[in-house]
Amino acid sequence: MTTPSTSTTVNPPIAAVSLKLPPFWPNDSLIWFMQVEAQFLTRGVTSEETRYAYVISSPQPSIAQEVRDILINPPSTQPFTVLKEELIKRTSESEKKRLQKLLTTEELGDRKPSQLLRRMQQLLGECKLETSIFKQLFLQRLPGNVQLVLASTADDVNIEQLAKLADKIVEVTPLPSHVATVTTGESSPSQATQFQQLAEQITLLQAQVSALSSQPQRRSRSQSRDRHRRTRSPSPDTLCWYHRKFGANAHKCTKPCSFTTPASSSSGNGPASN
Repeated sequence: MTTPSTSTTVNPPIAAVSLKLPPFWPNDSLIWFMQVEAQFLTRGVTSEETRYAYVISSPQPSIAQEVRDILINPPSTQPFTVLKEELIKRTSESEKKRLQKLLTTEELGDRKPSQLLRRMQQLLGECKLETSIFKQLFLQRLPGNVQLVLASTADDVNIEQLAKLADKIVEVTPLPSHVATVTTGESSPSQATQFQQLAEQITLLQAQVSALSSQPQRRSRSQSRDRHRRTRSPSPDTLCWYHRKFGANAHKCTKPCSFTTPASSSSGNGPASN
Protein backbone atom coordinates (compact mmCIF):
# COMPACT_ATOMS: atom_id res chain seq x y z
CA MET A 1 0.00 0.00 0.00
CA THR A 2 2.92 2.32 0.68
CA THR A 3 4.47 1.92 -2.78
CA PRO A 4 1.41 3.17 -4.79
CA SER A 5 1.06 6.08 -2.38
CA THR A 6 4.71 7.05 -2.96
CA SER A 7 4.18 6.83 -6.74
CA THR A 8 1.17 9.16 -6.55
CA THR A 9 3.16 11.67 -4.54
CA VAL A 10 6.02 11.71 -7.06
CA ASN A 11 3.89 12.13 -10.24
CA PRO A 12 2.70 15.73 -9.74
CA PRO A 13 6.24 17.21 -9.51
CA ILE A 14 7.20 15.32 -12.68
CA ALA A 15 4.07 16.66 -14.41
CA ALA A 16 4.84 20.15 -13.18
CA VAL A 17 8.00 20.29 -15.27
CA SER A 18 6.14 19.80 -18.59
CA LEU A 19 2.74 21.30 -17.75
CA LYS A 20 2.12 24.80 -19.11
CA LEU A 21 -1.31 26.33 -18.83
CA PRO A 22 -2.68 28.22 -21.84
CA PRO A 23 -3.30 31.96 -21.56
CA PHE A 24 -6.50 32.73 -19.71
CA TRP A 25 -9.49 33.62 -21.84
CA PRO A 26 -11.58 36.20 -19.96
CA ASN A 27 -14.19 36.15 -22.75
CA ASP A 28 -14.67 32.38 -22.49
CA SER A 29 -13.37 31.09 -19.19
CA LEU A 30 -15.38 27.87 -19.51
CA ILE A 31 -13.38 26.83 -22.58
CA TRP A 32 -10.16 27.82 -20.82
CA PHE A 33 -10.91 25.51 -17.91
CA MET A 34 -11.79 22.71 -20.30
CA GLN A 35 -8.33 23.03 -21.85
CA VAL A 36 -6.68 23.17 -18.43
CA GLU A 37 -8.53 20.08 -17.21
CA ALA A 38 -7.53 18.25 -20.40
CA GLN A 39 -3.89 18.91 -19.56
CA PHE A 40 -4.45 17.78 -15.97
CA LEU A 41 -5.98 14.56 -17.29
CA THR A 42 -3.13 13.79 -19.69
CA ARG A 43 -0.55 14.52 -16.97
CA GLY A 44 -2.37 12.54 -14.30
CA VAL A 45 -2.97 15.56 -12.05
CA THR A 46 -6.07 14.59 -10.07
CA SER A 47 -5.60 16.30 -6.70
CA GLU A 48 -7.85 19.30 -6.05
CA GLU A 49 -5.05 21.05 -4.16
CA THR A 50 -2.53 20.49 -6.97
CA ARG A 51 -4.93 21.70 -9.65
CA TYR A 52 -5.72 24.76 -7.54
CA ALA A 53 -2.01 25.48 -7.16
CA TYR A 54 -1.43 25.25 -10.92
CA VAL A 55 -4.21 27.71 -11.70
CA ILE A 56 -3.27 30.36 -9.13
CA SER A 57 0.39 30.12 -10.13
CA SER A 58 -0.45 30.88 -13.75
CA PRO A 59 1.08 34.25 -14.71
CA GLN A 60 -2.28 35.83 -15.56
CA PRO A 61 -3.05 38.97 -13.54
CA SER A 62 -6.67 38.90 -14.69
CA ILE A 63 -7.21 35.62 -12.83
CA ALA A 64 -5.83 36.96 -9.57
CA GLN A 65 -7.89 40.14 -9.75
CA GLU A 66 -11.16 38.34 -10.35
CA VAL A 67 -10.74 35.84 -7.50
CA ARG A 68 -8.68 37.87 -5.05
CA ASP A 69 -10.95 37.01 -2.12
CA ILE A 70 -10.59 33.28 -2.81
CA LEU A 71 -6.82 33.53 -3.05
CA ILE A 72 -6.66 35.29 0.31
CA ASN A 73 -8.99 32.77 1.97
CA PRO A 74 -8.68 29.47 0.06
CA PRO A 75 -11.57 26.99 0.45
CA SER A 76 -10.82 24.16 2.83
CA THR A 77 -12.50 21.60 0.57
CA GLN A 78 -12.46 21.27 -3.21
CA PRO A 79 -10.40 24.44 -3.73
CA PHE A 80 -9.98 23.90 -7.49
CA THR A 81 -13.70 23.29 -8.07
CA VAL A 82 -14.68 26.37 -6.07
CA LEU A 83 -12.08 28.48 -7.88
CA LYS A 84 -13.28 27.22 -11.25
CA GLU A 85 -16.97 27.90 -10.60
CA GLU A 86 -16.37 31.39 -9.22
CA LEU A 87 -13.99 32.40 -11.97
CA ILE A 88 -16.40 31.25 -14.68
CA LYS A 89 -19.29 33.05 -13.00
CA ARG A 90 -17.38 36.30 -12.48
CA THR A 91 -15.85 36.54 -15.94
CA SER A 92 -18.81 35.32 -17.98
CA GLU A 93 -21.23 37.82 -19.46
CA SER A 94 -24.62 38.10 -17.85
CA GLU A 95 -27.62 36.66 -19.64
CA LYS A 96 -28.99 40.14 -20.21
CA LYS A 97 -25.76 41.35 -21.78
CA ARG A 98 -25.48 38.27 -23.99
CA LEU A 99 -29.03 38.69 -25.26
CA GLN A 100 -28.39 42.37 -25.91
CA LYS A 101 -25.39 41.46 -28.05
CA LEU A 102 -27.39 38.78 -29.82
CA LEU A 103 -30.20 41.17 -30.68
CA THR A 104 -28.29 44.34 -31.49
CA THR A 105 -24.51 44.39 -31.73
CA GLU A 106 -23.34 41.02 -33.04
CA GLU A 107 -22.44 41.34 -36.73
CA LEU A 108 -20.86 39.12 -39.40
CA GLY A 109 -17.69 41.19 -39.83
CA ASP A 110 -14.92 39.19 -41.49
CA ARG A 111 -16.20 35.85 -40.20
CA LYS A 112 -17.86 33.07 -42.13
CA PRO A 113 -21.63 32.78 -41.66
CA SER A 114 -21.17 29.45 -39.84
CA GLN A 115 -18.78 31.15 -37.41
CA LEU A 116 -21.32 33.87 -36.79
CA LEU A 117 -23.97 31.23 -36.10
CA ARG A 118 -21.83 29.50 -33.49
CA ARG A 119 -21.15 32.83 -31.80
CA MET A 120 -24.87 33.64 -31.75
CA GLN A 121 -25.62 30.22 -30.28
CA GLN A 122 -23.01 30.88 -27.61
CA LEU A 123 -24.64 34.21 -26.77
CA LEU A 124 -28.05 32.56 -26.63
CA GLY A 125 -26.76 30.08 -24.06
CA GLU A 126 -29.54 28.35 -22.17
CA CYS A 127 -32.16 30.93 -23.12
CA LYS A 128 -35.16 29.63 -25.00
CA LEU A 129 -35.93 31.30 -28.32
CA GLU A 130 -38.21 30.11 -31.10
CA THR A 131 -36.26 28.54 -33.93
CA SER A 132 -37.90 30.73 -36.57
CA ILE A 133 -37.03 33.92 -34.69
CA PHE A 134 -33.43 32.86 -34.14
CA LYS A 135 -33.16 31.96 -37.82
CA GLN A 136 -34.40 35.42 -38.81
CA LEU A 137 -31.89 37.05 -36.46
CA PHE A 138 -29.14 35.07 -38.15
CA LEU A 139 -30.32 35.89 -41.67
CA GLN A 140 -30.50 39.60 -40.88
CA ARG A 141 -26.76 39.57 -40.10
CA LEU A 142 -25.88 38.27 -43.58
CA PRO A 143 -25.13 40.44 -46.64
CA GLY A 144 -28.14 41.40 -48.75
CA ASN A 145 -27.14 39.29 -51.75
CA VAL A 146 -26.81 36.20 -49.54
CA GLN A 147 -30.23 36.86 -47.99
CA LEU A 148 -31.80 37.02 -51.46
CA VAL A 149 -30.34 33.66 -52.47
CA LEU A 150 -31.38 31.98 -49.22
CA ALA A 151 -34.88 33.48 -49.13
CA SER A 152 -36.45 30.60 -51.08
CA THR A 153 -34.88 27.85 -48.95
CA ALA A 154 -34.80 29.40 -45.48
CA ASP A 155 -38.01 27.70 -44.38
CA ASP A 156 -37.05 24.25 -45.70
CA VAL A 157 -33.71 23.66 -43.94
CA ASN A 158 -32.46 23.93 -40.38
CA ILE A 159 -30.23 26.77 -39.31
CA GLU A 160 -27.00 24.73 -39.44
CA GLN A 161 -27.67 23.78 -43.07
CA LEU A 162 -28.58 27.39 -43.78
CA ALA A 163 -25.21 28.53 -42.41
CA LYS A 164 -23.37 26.01 -44.60
CA LEU A 165 -25.21 27.25 -47.68
CA ALA A 166 -24.37 30.82 -46.71
CA ASP A 167 -20.68 29.86 -46.43
CA LYS A 168 -20.73 28.54 -50.00
CA ILE A 169 -22.51 31.62 -51.32
CA VAL A 170 -20.01 33.95 -49.66
CA GLU A 171 -17.13 31.95 -51.13
CA VAL A 172 -18.34 32.27 -54.73
CA THR A 173 -19.79 35.79 -54.67
CA PRO A 174 -17.85 39.04 -54.30
CA LEU A 175 -18.28 41.22 -51.27
CA PRO A 176 -21.16 43.68 -51.81
CA SER A 177 -19.97 47.21 -52.56
CA HIS A 178 -21.76 48.71 -49.55
CA VAL A 179 -20.05 46.22 -47.21
CA ALA A 180 -16.67 47.03 -48.71
CA THR A 181 -17.33 50.72 -48.21
CA VAL A 182 -18.16 50.25 -44.54
CA THR A 183 -15.09 48.09 -44.01
CA THR A 184 -12.50 50.18 -45.81
CA GLY A 185 -14.04 53.63 -45.83
CA GLU A 186 -13.05 54.03 -49.51
CA SER A 187 -14.95 53.71 -52.79
CA SER A 188 -14.35 50.54 -54.74
CA PRO A 189 -13.36 50.67 -58.45
CA SER A 190 -16.85 49.54 -59.45
CA GLN A 191 -18.37 52.39 -57.47
CA ALA A 192 -16.05 54.91 -59.14
CA THR A 193 -17.16 53.61 -62.55
CA GLN A 194 -20.82 53.87 -61.57
CA PHE A 195 -20.34 57.44 -60.35
CA GLN A 196 -18.59 58.37 -63.61
CA GLN A 197 -21.40 56.86 -65.70
CA LEU A 198 -23.97 58.67 -63.59
CA ALA A 199 -22.15 61.99 -64.07
CA GLU A 200 -22.06 61.44 -67.84
CA GLN A 201 -25.77 60.66 -67.91
CA ILE A 202 -26.54 63.83 -65.96
CA THR A 203 -24.46 65.89 -68.40
CA LEU A 204 -26.30 64.33 -71.35
CA LEU A 205 -29.68 65.05 -69.78
CA GLN A 206 -28.70 68.65 -69.15
CA ALA A 207 -27.77 69.04 -72.82
CA GLN A 208 -31.08 67.54 -73.90
CA VAL A 209 -33.02 69.88 -71.61
CA SER A 210 -31.13 72.87 -73.02
CA ALA A 211 -31.96 71.75 -76.55
CA LEU A 212 -35.63 71.30 -75.74
CA SER A 213 -35.87 74.71 -74.11
CA SER A 214 -34.83 76.41 -77.39
CA GLN A 215 -37.33 74.52 -79.57
CA PRO A 216 -40.51 76.57 -78.83
CA GLN A 217 -38.96 79.71 -80.31
CA ARG A 218 -37.95 77.89 -83.50
CA ARG A 219 -41.34 76.23 -83.66
CA SER A 220 -43.13 79.57 -83.36
CA ARG A 221 -41.10 80.99 -86.25
CA SER A 222 -41.90 77.93 -88.36
CA GLN A 223 -45.59 78.18 -87.61
CA SER A 224 -45.53 81.87 -88.51
CA ARG A 225 -43.99 81.07 -91.89
CA ASP A 226 -46.60 78.36 -92.49
CA ARG A 227 -49.40 80.77 -91.80
CA HIS A 228 -47.81 83.26 -94.17
CA ARG A 229 -47.74 80.66 -96.94
CA ARG A 230 -51.39 79.80 -96.47
CA THR A 231 -54.13 81.99 -97.85
CA ARG A 232 -54.01 85.30 -96.11
CA SER A 233 -57.45 84.91 -94.65
CA PRO A 234 -58.69 87.93 -92.76
CA SER A 235 -59.30 87.73 -89.11
CA PRO A 236 -62.76 86.34 -88.33
CA ASP A 237 -63.48 89.49 -86.36
CA THR A 238 -63.29 91.65 -89.54
CA LEU A 239 -65.57 89.47 -91.69
CA CYS A 240 -69.28 89.83 -92.06
CA TRP A 241 -71.66 87.10 -90.93
CA TYR A 242 -72.05 85.63 -94.46
CA HIS A 243 -68.35 85.25 -95.10
CA ARG A 244 -67.66 83.91 -91.61
CA LYS A 245 -70.30 81.22 -92.25
CA PHE A 246 -69.97 80.43 -95.97
CA GLY A 247 -66.52 81.72 -96.84
CA ALA A 248 -65.94 82.06 -100.59
CA ASN A 249 -69.39 80.54 -101.31
CA ALA A 250 -71.22 83.44 -99.70
CA HIS A 251 -73.66 85.22 -102.07
CA LYS A 252 -74.13 88.24 -99.86
CA CYS A 253 -71.84 90.55 -97.91
CA THR A 254 -72.49 93.28 -95.36
CA LYS A 255 -70.13 96.09 -94.55
CA PRO A 256 -67.73 96.33 -92.95
CA CYS A 257 -66.15 93.17 -94.38
CA SER A 258 -62.54 92.62 -95.36
CA PHE A 259 -63.11 89.43 -97.36
CA THR A 260 -61.50 89.36 -100.79
CA THR A 261 -62.19 86.75 -103.43
CA PRO A 262 -59.09 84.64 -104.29
CA ALA A 263 -57.63 85.45 -107.67
CA SER A 264 -58.01 81.86 -108.89
CA SER A 265 -61.76 81.94 -108.40
CA SER A 266 -62.47 85.58 -109.33
CA SER A 267 -63.30 84.70 -112.92
CA GLY A 268 -66.10 82.37 -111.91
CA ASN A 269 -67.92 84.07 -109.07
CA GLY A 270 -66.62 87.60 -108.75
CA PRO A 271 -66.92 89.62 -105.60
CA ALA A 272 -69.92 89.09 -103.46
CA SER A 273 -72.59 91.73 -103.63
CA ASN A 274 -74.82 93.20 -101.00
